Amino acid sequence: MTRRRQSPAPTALSLAPVLVALLWIAGIARFRSYELSTNQWAAVLASAFALHLLQKRALRPKSLPPLPASANPAILALLAAVVVGLLGSVLGGAVEAMLPPGAPGAPDGTPWPLRTLWHGACCFAASYCAFLGRLWGAIGHAPAKPGDPSA
Repeated sequence: MTRRRQSPAPTALSLAPVLVALLWIAGIARFRSYELSTNQWAAVLASAFALHLLQKRALRPKSLPPLPASANPAILALLAAVVVGLLGSVLGGAVEAMLPPGAPGAPDGTPWPLRTLWHGACCFAASYCAFLGRLWGAIGHAPAKPGDPSA
């Protein structure tokens, strides 16, 4: 009996929300015309990965029940991420609308719909990767169908 190696995809999916959060911060800094130095970006990067490690060790996710054989984890993650992305878009758009023009850190030239879309897209991407990573783990625990040669 040969032992299959675990795919690197779950590890990559667990890191993807951190990378999307860094991209989100970069976009907000760009909208607000903040220029972060190399040392500041290094501190943001180190903080993001430190928080990721703390979250992984402190919060052990509950195991999900096995998915039915007919369930597609990508579609389930997509549906959940659409809801989270819409919520992020609404909340981000509301915060962007409340920021008075001309205030320190006010957006310079980037239209409000584009900033709102940025918040929604980043929420969507991070939550899609997070949900897909969790659902992907539930696939391996699903009971095999009778007569399945891969079992």
